[in-house]
Amino acid sequence: MRGWRKPESTSAIGAASWGSLALAAVCGALATYQLGAQPARYTNAALLPVALQAESAVSESVPRAPEPILSNVAFTPVPEPLPAVPIEVRVFSEGTLRRGETLASALSKQGVGAERVNEIAKALRPSFDFRYARAGDRYRLARDAEGRILEFDYVRSEFERYGLRRVGDRLVAERFEPELRVERARLAGMVTTSLYDAITALGESGDLSHDFAEIFAWDVDFSRSVRTGDEFHILYERRYLRSDEGRERYVGPGRVLAARYASSRGEHSAVYYEQGKGRAGYYRPDGSAVERQFLQAPLRYRRITSTYSTGRLHPVLGRRRPHLGIDYAAATGTPVWAVGEGRVMFRGWYGGLGKTVKIRHSNGFESWYGHLSRYPNLALGQQVRQKQVIGYVGSTGLSTGPHLHFVLKKSGRHVNPSALRQAAASPIPREQMKQFAADRDQLLQALDPSALRVVTNEAL
Repeated sequence: MRGWRKPESTSAIGAASWGSLALAAVCGALATYQLGAQPARYTNAALLPVALQAESAVSESVPRAPEPILSNVAFTPVPEPLPAVPIEVRVFSEGTLRRGETLASALSKQGVGAERVNEIAKALRPSFDFRYARAGDRYRLARDAEGRILEFDYVRSEFERYGLRRVGDRLVAERFEPELRVERARLAGMVTTSLYDAITALGESGDLSHDFAEIFAWDVDFSRSVRTGDEFHILYERRYLRSDEGRERYVGPGRVLAARYASSRGEHSAVYYEQGKGRAGYYRPDGSAVERQFLQAPLRYRRITSTYSTGRLHPVLGRRRPHLGIDYAAATGTPVWAVGEGRVMFRGWYGGLGKTVKIRHSNGFESWYGHLSRYPNLALGQQVRQKQVIGYVGSTGLSTGPHLHFVLKKSGRHVNPSALRQAAASPIPREQMKQFAADRDQLLQALDPSALRVVTNEAL
């Protein structure tokens, strides 16, 4: 029929529409199944053709497989676990030495065996000898879980401290010295009651009086020979300790550089001089040594109660018998010194002398110290130095009160200590006399050799 146009290839449209309908039906059934509904029965259903545009819309409504949500995530690999680091265990033992206590006895109370104490003493011996340990010294020991020594600190004062540190298989000794500033000062005055009172009245530490007295200990017995009006002149070092913040504080007197003591019985002068490394001492202006073999007295005493005598009435036995020594009255516990360098030949109970120490010196001399209350840890044959404490005043044996009975023998025979003429130590060598004279003149000029008119305490 003219005017009517036959549709183009309806078969192509039908095929596309049938495919789209089939896909939609399958997707719908799938969705219904996922929701738990029963799929509808397609009986007598009318299938209608769908346009191509509708097919694209249907295809867009069909759920798509979700994109992988981790597609753009960067994965960081998990590292292998690190090996466990062992924890260092430290066992500390610390304390302060008490009167009559040694480092070994103090540490043993804290479970430290003698083997470890010997290891400490041996390693520290080049710097410090524990035979000279004293009450008030502080210690701190660090060990590992097996008991090995890691660190050890030993403090005697704010100026003297020693330590051990483990380096591999060795213990290394150290000595720590604080930062000090030293200045020279001069002190002069007159004695009214005692040398100690005169020096402390000028604002200086009593330690300076002890240092001054030790210089002339071979010439002057400061326990009983000091008289009112005696003059003293001291040139010495004043020490200042610098803190971490940079502040300074005065911590006491240091070395005495020159000294003079004048009394009605004579005048004594001395200067400090170093001959070389490890060789120093006090010398008179002519170069002779102040030091002698024996001290004037083995302790600081109150008075002499009995002198050397061949016939004294014994206060306990009540009959006359020789008193071949000197009795020094002093308070119980007063330290007793070795009058000279030597070796311990006896320590123990000796008849009427009670607790006694005997020391053998050079040139055939022996010194005895009787009626002691106790003595430090001295061993037979042990070397002792001059003025080392070898005992403490007591009243053991045949005694009426606390005192020291002092005996001096020469080649087995008793000698009177107060009448003994002693030779001085070695003088300044001839080849050093020129240098000694120059140093001496400088020190004595600073000491001010003029007559004392006013007391003084001044920094130079």
